[in-house]
Amino acid sequence: MKRQFDTWFLTVLTGAFTILSPGFIRTIPAIAQPEGFCDDPGTVAAAETTRDLELEQFGIELTIPSNFRAMLLNNSNVKIVDPGTYELLVCIARGGDALGRGYAQTLVRTVGNPENLELRQLVERNIRENQEISPYSLNGESGYLVESPNDYAAEFWVEIDAVPGAVVISRSCDCPGMRESLVSLLDRSSLLDSSQTALLCPR
Repeated sequence: MKRQFDTWFLTVLTGAFTILSPGFIRTIPAIAQPEGFCDDPGTVAAAETTRDLELEQFGIELTIPSNFRAMLLNNSNVKIVDPGTYELLVCIARGGDALGRGYAQTLVRTVGNPENLELRQLVERNIRENQEISPYSLNGESGYLVESPNDYAAEFWVEIDAVPGAVVISRSCDCPGMRESLVSLLDRSSLLDSSQTALLCPR
């Protein structure tokens, strides 16, 4: 049965995004020649090998499967997906049509804190009431894990020197197990030295 992509998915793809890969950065134009109906390779399993993805604007380095692709979206968020999903997203961004399907993703973003709230207050203000909050630390930096009731989504909120507001790392999928998946990602990740982000993210 044909399903519609959710609104967030469509909104993201109306603008250009940049592909972050080892050795090069390439921009996919927002308006391009239509590609007709997109071939969908389906979800591709994660490679056993890994690579480090340094995201200086967020002050973090994530260790991800070596075959996964990272995209810098036009809202400055970074999305990480498997290569099959990546091919589908690129095709849709170029004007192609596709059947809707769910997919797992990692999303890295920032949330502003103009009122200088305590981190937990900022988290509570930006999540739904039925989500569970628990303390968690990344490389000794205290933050909070946020878990949805069905475990289809999980987020880690943390304040990082030289990055305004809070950095949010999330895992989501139309399947349970996202808290465990996020914790596994965080266990393989690290914070960058603040001097590496100071020039990119002046306060």
